[in-house]
Amino acid sequence: MGERASEGEAREWGATAWRILTAVRERSPLIQCITNYVSMDLMANTLLAAGASPAMLHCLQEIPDFTPHAQALCINVGTLSPDWIPSMKTAAELATRLGKPWVLDPVAASASEFRLRACLDLVQLKPVVLRGNASEILALSNASLGPSKVLRLKQFK
Repeated sequence: MGERASEGEAREWGATAWRILTAVRERSPLIQCITNYVSMDLMANTLLAAGASPAMLHCLQEIPDFTPHAQALCINVGTLSPDWIPSMKTAAELATRLGKPWVLDPVAASASEFRLRACLDLVQLKPVVLRGNASEILALSNASLGPSKVLRLKQFK
């Protein structure tokens, strides 16, 4: 009986995945991506294959005009630089204010204090999805707010 339940669950999952993919293809949502140089092409092609319309737009001056038209936002900090942080924050703030879903990928969050602080600032802007591996999620959770509301960066003490 357990095997039949597994087969049934697999069929149900497959049907659900197909419904979601069909809906994406019917709607062709505009997805704004502020992502790293390494994965920019892969991300754009994956979204295109799924039926979405990717926009690899990270210029701070364009964010106020463009982000309101996107259906979702994806931020990936893989090749983080100080120049991109204002764009990431502005786009995330705007998406949150407009009720648009956004995803944060905190790539290598614990690699440096600079990167961890940037990721924690973005987490404060309430992404709908935090897409990280175990070490990235642990790094963010270990860098917690203490009773005095002071950021405690355990990795860098």
